[in-house]
This record gives sequence, C-alpha cells and structure tokens, in this order.
Amino acid sequence: MIVILKFIHLLGLMLGATASLGNLYIMLSKGPHDLPTPGQFNQMRKLFRLTALGAIGLLWASGLLMLINHGLWPDGFAFTVKIALVVLLTLIILLFNFLAPGWARSGGPPSWAGPMQISAAAILIGIVAFAAGAFN
Repeated sequence: MIVILKFIHLLGLMLGATASLGNLYIMLSKGPHDLPTPGQFNQMRKLFRLTALGAIGLLWASGLLMLINHGLWPDGFAFTVKIALVVLLTLIILLFNFLAPGWARSGGPPSWAGPMQISAAAILIGIVAFAAGAFN
C-alpha cells in the first residue's frame, strides 16, 4: 500500500512541476513572431492551472494517507516548514483557479500573476527540499 501511495505522491510532484514550469515558460516567452496566438496561451494556462489543481489534490490525498501510515506528525522543523509551504502553495493554486477564468475573458492575467507564479515555483522547490530533509 505504501508503495502505491508513494507512486501517487511522486506522480503529483511530477504534475505539479509540469504545471509550474509550464506557466513559467509561458510567462517568459514574450518574443516577437513565432509565438502562439493569445487563444492558445489561454488554453495552455487553463491546462497548466487544472494540472496544478489535480496535482495538489493528489499530493494532499496521498500525503495524508502516508501520514496515517507513518504516524500523525513526524518530528522536526523541516516537516513543519514543508507543511506550511504546502498550505501556502495550495492557497495560491486555489486563488489562480478561482480568478483565472475571468482573466481569460479579459485578455490575460494581471501584472502580479507573473511574480506569483515565480513564487509558486520557488515554493514547490522548497517543499521538495524540506521533504527531503524531513524524511532523509
């Protein structure tokens, strides 16, 4: 059972990394002539947004089930920070999923969305780093 949960958890991490990097690539690809149309950008943003939502759902579900199997709360600062970062990333993902349909209709995300995406990517890296520290 634990092997399946770890697989699901790693799958969630892969999906989250895909969504995070995909959004960063869209944000950074402000070049001239060979870019997709704005409609394609909005479709890609939606796909990455929904991928992130699915990923965080998989991570929460599998993570909580693994916590039940390993004890309710592993000791240590690293795990506590990891959980705090997971909560923060979950809030960012929920915020984007709530607000993004309106952005798609109005021509794109606001100026603060880019820095928020960079922060979300950094938070994801921090989550993985603190998880490695918490679980050796």
